[in-house]
Amino acid sequence: MKVDVNSRMTTMRMMTVAALAFGVCAAPQVAAAQTMQWTDKGYVSVNGGVQAGSHNLDTSSTFRLYDEDAVVSSTQKVKSGGLFDIGGAYRVWGHNLLAGVTYSRTSSTSDVAISGSIPDPIKFDSPRTVTTSQTGAKHVENAIHLAAIWMMPVAEKLDVGVFAGPSIFNINQDTVGTLTVTEPAPSVTAPLEKVSKTTVGINLGADVQYMLTKKWGVGGLARYSWGSAEIASGSKKLTVGGFQLAGGARMRF
Repeated sequence: MKVDVNSRMTTMRMMTVAALAFGVCAAPQVAAAQTMQWTDKGYVSVNGGVQAGSHNLDTSSTFRLYDEDAVVSSTQKVKSGGLFDIGGAYRVWGHNLLAGVTYSRTSSTSDVAISGSIPDPIKFDSPRTVTTSQTGAKHVENAIHLAAIWMMPVAEKLDVGVFAGPSIFNINQDTVGTLTVTEPAPSVTAPLEKVSKTTVGINLGADVQYMLTKKWGVGGLARYSWGSAEIASGSKKLTVGGFQLAGGARMRF
């Protein structure tokens, strides 16, 4: 049996070229797949920043006075404020999925505008309008944010994590307390009292991290959180949370 040496060598050359071509095509894909794998176990973050946006808190109460109904309303703007944020995350599945928990705190101070319709002690159905205000009404939000985080290496030393999950808000809010009407003006005294409420909401956003060394780095946080709580009985619900921007340190482990 004759063997065609030239044909066999040609076949081997073609197989070699095909193998090299496959290797050249596959190498970038393998490299890309390896690059997209986040190899650390987790991280800790500490941030400072601001929570932007403001929300209105409106209340209204009715009580009996001189055998008629007196109505007093208040309105205050819960302003944006400084933000402190600390948390961490740990890889729980594959190379990219992490479970994270973060504590954040923000606070602000505002004025309360108060207006009322007060019955006349002598003349029936002749309400009188009164207005007053209170300063220094404090608003404090303490929140625990739980999140599933997908970490993506996008460049050397640069990673981006996108996240979403539930948030638990604890709100401490100064609002109008017991009202006192003084005649003959009349005038209304409305001291502030602290109300504490807990509610559940949501959070989503992104965390950008640039590593200066293998362990230490810096980062930027953009988060939107939302929730609502009824601060005073019969009042409209107060929206809590907002758009948060912060930056700080990152530690990998």
